[in-house]
Amino acid sequence: MTTQPPEQYPQQYPEEDEINLLDYLIVLLKHKRLIAGIVGAAAILALVVSLLMTNIYRSEATITARQQEKTEGGSALAALRGVAGIAGDIVGFGGGGGDVDKIEALLKSREVVRRVVDKNSLLPRLFEDDWDSKKKEWKKNPAPTIQDAYKLFKDDLLTVSRDRKTNIVTIKIDHRDPQFAKELVDYYLTELSESLREETLKDAQDNKRFLQSELDKTSDALLREKISNLLAKEIEKETFARAQKYYSFIVLDPPVVSDLNKKVKPKRALICILSVIVAGFFAVFAAFFAEYVHNVKIREDPERLNTLRRYLDFRLRKRSKQEGAVGTRQ
Repeated sequence: MTTQPPEQYPQQYPEEDEINLLDYLIVLLKHKRLIAGIVGAAAILALVVSLLMTNIYRSEATITARQQEKTEGGSALAALRGVAGIAGDIVGFGGGGGDVDKIEALLKSREVVRRVVDKNSLLPRLFEDDWDSKKKEWKKNPAPTIQDAYKLFKDDLLTVSRDRKTNIVTIKIDHRDPQFAKELVDYYLTELSESLREETLKDAQDNKRFLQSELDKTSDALLREKISNLLAKEIEKETFARAQKYYSFIVLDPPVVSDLNKKVKPKRALICILSVIVAGFFAVFAAFFAEYVHNVKIREDPERLNTLRRYLDFRLRKRSKQEGAVGTRQ
């Protein structure tokens, strides 16, 4: 005799999740005015604040280091230095080659900021809110310094980025005046070039003095010819350094004045959208909190609520008595 398997009945699942979702929806609909009011107020406030914010414009330039080429006499000059007992390797760069790591470091340095600000008298323009243009004096004491200017560039104005694959360096300046932003990029390019140029000219002059002294001391015709060739290379390097507008780097894309409708900050639409989203989360929380307070008053343990009220009232009266006692003593 075969036994029939017990009849399988579909398993019943509790509908708690569905009921809870409906309850949540009911709470949200019940407090829809509260939610709409909070979100609407946040949207209006965000719109007003974003409209009051100052437009910021950007000017930028892209540069890359010149190709570095060793002169033919570089190794010979280094050997000559070694023979003379003078430390250091001498390598001439006929084409004014540059080091992109050095360029990037200089652009972020205090020294370039100092040169840019000092040579162009930029402190009054950088801190124009603190400068009295009529009296030609600072409104506050102490006046802004180069350190303040460096902090301003580092935190707000200047961005230096580098593409590691192509070794292209981008210099960006953000300012509320698009013309001034473009001028600052130009100043940066000029002072970067001058810093690199001055270093190269100093090296070339040192090398020329050394070679000239060696030339005066030797009487060997072959050695004098080699030294003369090296001296010519140093003169050539010095000539290249003086001739190039931007020494050691090439400007691939020069800075331009940004159009007034091409601001980079503030992003007003994004500010309004994020404000509405955050306000929406806060409004939903406020709706559920209001519902919870309502339920406590009506259905949930009125005795505990009364105890809480008495305790809070007792604490407030106790604090009031303490403040009154202190006042009486005084």
